[in-house]
Amino acid sequence: MNKPPAPQQILALNDAEDSENRIHSDEVARRYGFSSALVSGVNLFGYLTQPLVRQFGEQFLHRGMLDVVFLKPAYQNDLLTLQSESLGQESSSRSHVTCAYNEQGTLLAKLESWLPAELPAINTLADSEPGKDISVRPKISDQTIQVNLPGPLLHWRPKAEDNAAHVSVQRDQSPIYQGEDSHVHPYYLLEMCNAALKNMYLMPAWVHTASKLTLRDSVRVGRNYQIKAIPTRKWVHKGHEFISLYLVFHCDNAVVLEVEHTAIYKLAD
Repeated sequence: MNKPPAPQQILALNDAEDSENRIHSDEVARRYGFSSALVSGVNLFGYLTQPLVRQFGEQFLHRGMLDVVFLKPAYQNDLLTLQSESLGQESSSRSHVTCAYNEQGTLLAKLESWLPAELPAINTLADSEPGKDISVRPKISDQTIQVNLPGPLLHWRPKAEDNAAHVSVQRDQSPIYQGEDSHVHPYYLLEMCNAALKNMYLMPAWVHTASKLTLRDSVRVGRNYQIKAIPTRKWVHKGHEFISLYLVFHCDNAVVLEVEHTAIYKLAD
């Protein structure tokens, strides 16, 4: 059960050139010292899940823990190699670390995934009252980030055609993402965490650095979800300004997903 998936290669694609986050444009990315536009972290996360879903099927997205960190940027047309190793934890029915390397052998991102015998308790923040709707989003800053103050609810009903668009970008052949009651692709799932963050703040250029997911049930197309985001921490490191959020996805009054989501919202000049 804990045998690692076979290695896989995939060509990185930047499908976010027109997004509000201008770090995915060449002009702004180069202004901050990158060689060109960055491929999104959520896209990389989707790549990292592919060999695991291929091996474990839909059970991989039904229940478990996923902890991803983004260490170096990926660029358009980078040929990525995805390699997995078993961590061999006796307390988990499966436990792996999956890494993405570029053609130079540089480690770009790492995903640890495991299925513990018992998931951790639901964060008490899940029951907090959501904030009021925002008519005009404030520009994100140390002053506008209010720790432990929930943002407005984001209502989400994933459509089959939107899920299919994300699957197409990923060039993912898994059958579990096809149909009217299919699983939502991990790329789309984590992209909604970014959407909840952007639902609270105007963010001109930012970099996703890490996410830790606790999957308590499958997230599927055609169902109604309520997403609540709560800033839990803000800090400065090496001139970069960071934010961490707790996000909770509810469906039919049950918690199906919790995410600890971290980003650099202001890059050092």
